[in-house]
Amino acid sequence: MRIVVFCLTAALALTCASCSDPDNDYPDLTIYPVSGRMTYKGKPASGAVVFFHRQGGDASKEPAITGIVQEDGSFELVCGPLGKGAPAGDYDVLVEWTRVTGQGKKRPQTGPDVLKGRYADPKHPLLHATVEAKATNLPGFEL
Repeated sequence: MRIVVFCLTAALALTCASCSDPDNDYPDLTIYPVSGRMTYKGKPASGAVVFFHRQGGDASKEPAITGIVQEDGSFELVCGPLGKGAPAGDYDVLVEWTRVTGQGKKRPQTGPDVLKGRYADPKHPLLHATVEAKATNLPGFEL
């Protein structure tokens, strides 16, 4: 399980680093700490990756907002190069949950999405959340 969390944490770090734009540090965005819980059939969805997309926003002009569900089901959001948190607003929430199935050359091999893409369609999001202009502890998400 530690390998899964390590690999997903590394993937999150690369995702955050890749959205950094040297010409724009997002000076107009204020972020607030955001945490939550995610369970699947009543148990922690450990290793699932959570993606927050601002409703009405332009994903190509905003930093990626993501989190990784920990072994206890908790997650904290990271807003690209800005650090922990997210801007206030209404969001569509997408989830992808793959598990490490083995070790390939230079990186772990992952299996299919445990949720079969049901929660990963940006055109038909099933989950939504509101981040307030203060520290926000979201209501739990049950998948």
